[in-house]
Amino acid sequence: MSRTALSRRHFMGGVGLTGMAGLLAACGGESPPPGPGGGGGDAGALRWWDHLGGLQDLHDEWAVTQGEALGVTIEHTYNEPGKATEALQLANQSNQLPDVYSPVIGLPLPALVEAGWVQAMTISDDVIARLPEGTFVEGLSMLDGVIYGLPAFTDKQYIACTWYNAEIAEEVGFEPPKSYDDFLTALRAIAEHGEYAPMTIALGATGRMREQIDDLAQAGGFPGYMGLRFDTGAYEYHHDAYVNAIELYKEISENGWLLPGTNGFQIPDARGRWAAGGIGFHIDGPYSPGAVRSLNADMLPNMAVAGMLTPDGEDIVATKGARGGDWVIGGTSELAEIASQFVETFTQDDYQTALATGMDQPPLNLDVVADADVIEPYAWLVEDFRARVFRAPQPQVRNVDVTQVQARQAPVAPELGNVIQGYLGGELTDLRAELTKLSDAYSAALDEAISGATGEGANVSRADWEFPDWQRGVDYTY
Repeated sequence: MSRTALSRRHFMGGVGLTGMAGLLAACGGESPPPGPGGGGGDAGALRWWDHLGGLQDLHDEWAVTQGEALGVTIEHTYNEPGKATEALQLANQSNQLPDVYSPVIGLPLPALVEAGWVQAMTISDDVIARLPEGTFVEGLSMLDGVIYGLPAFTDKQYIACTWYNAEIAEEVGFEPPKSYDDFLTALRAIAEHGEYAPMTIALGATGRMREQIDDLAQAGGFPGYMGLRFDTGAYEYHHDAYVNAIELYKEISENGWLLPGTNGFQIPDARGRWAAGGIGFHIDGPYSPGAVRSLNADMLPNMAVAGMLTPDGEDIVATKGARGGDWVIGGTSELAEIASQFVETFTQDDYQTALATGMDQPPLNLDVVADADVIEPYAWLVEDFRARVFRAPQPQVRNVDVTQVQARQAPVAPELGNVIQGYLGGELTDLRAELTKLSDAYSAALDEAISGATGEGANVSRADWEFPDWQRGVDYTY
């Protein structure tokens, strides 16, 4: 978000959902929406906005072909991720929200509905029947059985994927690593070989470091996600699994196995260096092949993946919550019926297959990957996701009033990514103490948000975050 856009905390401070509706509806002055996503275009055209950079070509083509099929002009606009939120805010100010868009507002569904950002969509029974079971979830993509959002991608994925250069592996002589020790052994072998850099990551991107360590910690035995335990509802960033995962990165850094400059690399920097070749490993998400293809297609045949590391090479067990809506219909749209029909096209096999072919996030329908034009490591990884990623409990699904807390929960700074950077850089020396402070800060922020929500009439408590019946390696059911 740009500096001129309202922060999530400023949105929410001190207001309930009713007050939030008025605040979000206003969200500033009378400025017109920016750039190509403005209020122009053909009268009666359906306007579609998204922030998915790797899918621009597909979406431009999809707008034309589906517009012809539906008998309407569809105007597709891409907004860069860093500017997408502000573009939507400004469009909302002038009652010019797009008819269909990806909702990067950062607010829970009930707040978006009450504030008029989104409206209900109509999804036919035939379409619902071809979607994976559990696609639409109360509190995330529907409310009281009414659908407000369509997920585009699967929730069965993890982010800390161990990508490596197969050509370097063959020349140096190492096997795909499964354990932390396997990984360190492979990195040492590359360093001793002397011709290649062992590894790079986007260490300068705090959000990406947080995501990777959250995933590695969970695979390493942490009974929750993003520092929050599923069973007790307590924050425990200081759990051994977090300490061990961060210490792994620390050892790699101290051994000099990171490409020079990695400490400051943002995501494009790390990916660009990796895509150029000459580097053994790059930990990145499943979307790495799609990004690499756009940077250096010659690298694709050399890409290989070893899944996600676990401390002693145990089988991977990952647990992720259901997705909310990746596509919604603008609250002010006068084309809701045709917009619903257009949203339904995203469930078609040809669109889902095109998503898979892009090798970005895996599509909602994982079955199409087998017939898509993808590299073998991507197809293998998707099958690994299918077998090893389980559905997590989510408090807002069990009690929708939790969303009032989530809307108020203030961001914590410094966050996990900052702690990782500080520890690897030597500014922080007592890792567990810093992680304990982080746990306490997140717990205090949650308690404060609960207090604010209950003061506005929400029926919610810390017990809503407790799932004592949760079992690792099993899809949670309510």
